[in-house]
Amino acid sequence: MSSERQDHNEISPWWGEHIHRYQAALHYLSENGTALDLACGNGFGTQLLSKKTIGAVIGGDISEETITYCRKTFKNIPNLHFEIMDGTHLRFENDFFNTIVSFETIEHTTKYQDMLKEFNRTLMKNGYALISTPNIVINSPTGKILNPYHTQEFTYHEFETHLKESFTEVSIYGQKYIRYQQQSIRNMMGQFMEKILFLRGVRKIPLCIQNYLMKIMIGKDIYPGPNDFELTKEKKEILKCKTFFAVCRKF
Repeated sequence: MSSERQDHNEISPWWGEHIHRYQAALHYLSENGTALDLACGNGFGTQLLSKKTIGAVIGGDISEETITYCRKTFKNIPNLHFEIMDGTHLRFENDFFNTIVSFETIEHTTKYQDMLKEFNRTLMKNGYALISTPNIVINSPTGKILNPYHTQEFTYHEFETHLKESFTEVSIYGQKYIRYQQQSIRNMMGQFMEKILFLRGVRKIPLCIQNYLMKIMIGKDIYPGPNDFELTKEKKEILKCKTFFAVCRKF
């Protein structure tokens, strides 16, 4: 499996969209449910899940270094545990978890079908698997995968087809960027400022200065926060989103 990590840093291009996915996942975890966060990275999302339930929440990652970091950082949360694990060979018994979360994972391994089967096996009846992955049409529009850490990416149809090989009920949403959805002078200024700040050369300006300028213009950080995203069910909108978000249910 290829490696690509998200740091726990609010001033980061990807922090907002990652947190938004975990916030969405909270709706599928009960107050006493058990959960697995596979490819948990630095554990910030796993820790959010552990606040929702008194049940066990396990963060799993193939990287020993990552798990060591998580254990040190979140060592005082009694229902939160971290383990080194391979998603294609989970050690857990059948029907073990109420909820399985795996965001931005299946594009990193050619054995993604084995991973999906393991999710289904270890989920309880009526349990949910929440899976996100990049939309190849937006992220790699020529068909040649641009991210060196991805072994493959999927179209909407491909993603849906693979999920339905393991799950009976599959609903796919798009993670839509909505920061500038409402028309206003402030939003127009924000969009213009983003284009300027992301120009080559201008990007060399220290991030703290870029962020300060954006806060003056629109009152927000330069990089999106979780409130700058929403999940959409409209097919036309989904196809334009950078990321697919799937809710898979086991019966």
